Amino acid sequence: MKSFFLLSPHPSQGKTTIAVNLAVGLKELGHKTLLLECGNPSLLSLWFDLAQDSKQPLALEMGFDLLLISDYSCELDTMQSYDCIVIDSGQDYILYEQLIAQASLIAACTDLRAEDVDALPALEQELSTIRNKEPAIDLIIPTIINTKEWSHNSQVLFSLMDFGGEDRISDMIPK
Repeated sequence: MKSFFLLSPHPSQGKTTIAVNLAVGLKELGHKTLLLECGNPSLLSLWFDLAQDSKQPLALEMGFDLLLISDYSCELDTMQSYDCIVIDSGQDYILYEQLIAQASLIAACTDLRAEDVDALPALEQELSTIRNKEPAIDLIIPTIINTKEWSHNSQVLFSLMDFGGEDRISDMIPK
């Protein structure tokens, strides 16, 4: 089983959009997939017209299952029937230490604000103590790009590369 933990330095960075698209993509590749919502479930509840409380995974028409949780002691071991688990964390991500420690990949979503670049080192430091791994953030995903601010976008992307190296920045245009 592979698990993908998505987080961000600030709210409204596109984590849920990335999580839903990743779950759909994994399902399309033939993987039995669960989208685990650990943050505020209201957005996903609106997207999929669901009650906000679910104790069991819900099968969605998109072909993957969805589970909305608020139990900080949730462990991936209880979800062994899935090939892939996409974890959409909220701003209280640090409360999900067990999910972070068990994650196959941790991705930080950023909308190319300079304050995100400044917040990433502290975020990585917090995560490295939980994961006992350097670097703790495996992938940095630029999520929201203002096309009217190319100069600013370039500066922030270069700052991200200075922080994480070119290999950890996801391509904005898939190959």
